[in-house]
Amino acid sequence: MAGVVRDVRGTRKAARLTCGRGPANSARAMPRVRAGALEVFYDTDGAGEPALLLMGLGGEHHAWDLVRPELARRHRLVLVDNRDAGASDEAPGPYSLDDMAVDALAVMDAVGVERFHVIGASMGGAIAQRVALQAPTRVASLVLLSTWGRTDAFLATILASWRLMAERLSPEALLRAQTPWAFTYRFFQNPAPEVRAWQAALAERGVLKSVPAYQRQVDACLAHDTLDLVPLLRTPSLVLVGEDDILTPPRYARALAAALPAGEVMLVPATGHACFLETPKPCTERILRFLTKHPLRPET
Repeated sequence: MAGVVRDVRGTRKAARLTCGRGPANSARAMPRVRAGALEVFYDTDGAGEPALLLMGLGGEHHAWDLVRPELARRHRLVLVDNRDAGASDEAPGPYSLDDMAVDALAVMDAVGVERFHVIGASMGGAIAQRVALQAPTRVASLVLLSTWGRTDAFLATILASWRLMAERLSPEALLRAQTPWAFTYRFFQNPAPEVRAWQAALAERGVLKSVPAYQRQVDACLAHDTLDLVPLLRTPSLVLVGEDDILTPPRYARALAAALPAGEVMLVPATGHACFLETPKPCTERILRFLTKHPLRPET
């Protein structure tokens, strides 16, 4: 089946075979946007004020599956697979999170959305900060989940170890090794069936695009530092973090919210880094409540 490829101005360019490329293979047409030398995959869902959704390290749009239905009831979702993940192309060489933000903005150009909310998780939250810095008048609000503003020695050590583990372990073993960083003890004691089903589907799709692709994303994360830049933003921003997040603990969220002039931090109880998977309902409730407070066009 052929997917539609659009350039960054949203004009249809050509039909191109897209099935069978990468871990997010499916039998349906997959819309892709040309962003420079790469093609970036995106999916859409729902109706209402548009929201751009950006996922974290190695992840793809299916990581939003447990919060997607409720978000789509109120918002038009645009879910992007970052370069080097999912059904998007592998990059030819190193890049930065700024480059990934350019990709995301190209998708919003292609779908014809000028102003929108941005919801980003983990690395996706770091990319979201860059999107707002690059296009501050286009971003109505930011929801930053389980993320950080500056890679310090603690986080750099973890990321560097994952970079090495990706070379030494199978993708499935890497995922198992990372799971305790993403979920709390509660999940291991009583795993939710829907999360187990999601994990099985991920294993079937393929955990990583490739080892070099994953390592390029790690390298982009290692270089992330926006704490001295985000004070320029006036964007209403919610920084959400699981109270038991051990990968990007609440101290990161507090530092980021303090640097954002219109930022606020909110802890999600009894959950960890992957709060959008472990506790999707309270996570979604907080996101929707915040977005309702900050519409695209505030009432006068």
